[in-house]
Amino acid sequence: MEWYQDIVIIKFLNSRPVLKQFIKFSLIGALNTIVDFVAYLFFTRVLSWHYLLAAFLAFSLAATSSFLLNRYWTFKLENKFSATEYAKFILVAVGGLLLTMLFLYILVDVFFWYDLWAKLIIVVIVVNYNFWMQKLWTFKIK
Repeated sequence: MEWYQDIVIIKFLNSRPVLKQFIKFSLIGALNTIVDFVAYLFFTRVLSWHYLLAAFLAFSLAATSSFLLNRYWTFKLENKFSATEYAKFILVAVGGLLLTMLFLYILVDVFFWYDLWAKLIIVVIVVNYNFWMQKLWTFKIK
C-alpha cells in the first residue's frame, strides 16, 4: 500500500468512487478550459487565423485532450478505444454546449437574469449532465 493511502481525504474518496470520478472529471474540465483558451489565443494572436477557425480548432484540441484524460485517468478504461467511443464523447460535449446556450438564452433573454449568475448555475447543471452521460454512455464498461 502506498504511503498516501492513509490520508483522510484519500480514504474518504476511495470509499466513494463515483465522487472521486466526478472530482477527476471536473479537474480535467478545468484543465481543458485552459487548453481551449490558450489554443484559441495561439491561433488568433500568434498565427492570426480567423477567430471561428481558431475556436473550432481550440475546441477540438480541448475535447480530444478531455477524451483521453477522462478515458484513462477518470474512468480507467484499458481496452482499445474506438472511433465510435470518441464520436459519443464529442456528441455529449456538443450536447453540453447546446444545453448551455439554450439555458443561457432562456435565463437571460426570457427571464432577464444577470448573465454571470445564469452561467454559474448552468455550469453546475451541464457538468453533471456531461459527467453522467460520459460515465453511463460513452465510457460504459460493457
